[in-house]
Amino acid sequence: MFPDAGTRLQAIIFDFDGVILDSAGLKTQAFADCYAGEHAEKIAEVVAYQERHGGIGRREKFAYFERAIFDRPGDPDSLDALCRRFAQLADTALLDAPFIPGAEQALATLHGRLPLHLVSGMPEVELKAVLARRQLCGLFASVAGSPKPKLAEFRRILSEGGYPQDAVLAVGDSRTEFDAALELGIPFLAIVAEGAPDFFPADLPRRPDLSGFLDLVAE
Repeated sequence: MFPDAGTRLQAIIFDFDGVILDSAGLKTQAFADCYAGEHAEKIAEVVAYQERHGGIGRREKFAYFERAIFDRPGDPDSLDALCRRFAQLADTALLDAPFIPGAEQALATLHGRLPLHLVSGMPEVELKAVLARRQLCGLFASVAGSPKPKLAEFRRILSEGGYPQDAVLAVGDSRTEFDAALELGIPFLAIVAEGAPDFFPADLPRRPDLSGFLDLVAE
């Protein structure tokens, strides 16, 4: 599932955590730390869910954790408190998180050559704040975060750009964006860091980072 050799690439859709910034592990640990003091088996379930569903917004995840794992109501006040705690643990660290190998060069080189779109599970207001603080806003033709669903955003990008679905490449590290790309027929490149769980189909193109990505998309 990758653009055919004869198809000219017209746009790229990137995820953020684990694809642009080396922050996926940081966020997984933050979710675990939000439940410090709970039974280890329950925390392991939190971690396993986060690793498989990295592209879902944090509030939706906390609602799932509270109701499905901890058998609690997951009322709005509790979810608000968990989201605040998560932000304290994770969001400020994003300002110092390194780029994954190849990401900074890929963005700088591709900017202006074709539209780059960013679709993340991070709350959109906070996502844009991190981009602004790291001077990355101008690199992207559009930026979207939760609560906007990834499927709807992928569809919007196709519609607004008038792109054929096989001329767009989605790059992500979770099943959430892969499933959205699959439903719409958008080619997908999986980023699977060394040692990270791999939930993607065996025949899907994958790389550990964006090293060599420029050569790949230039083919």
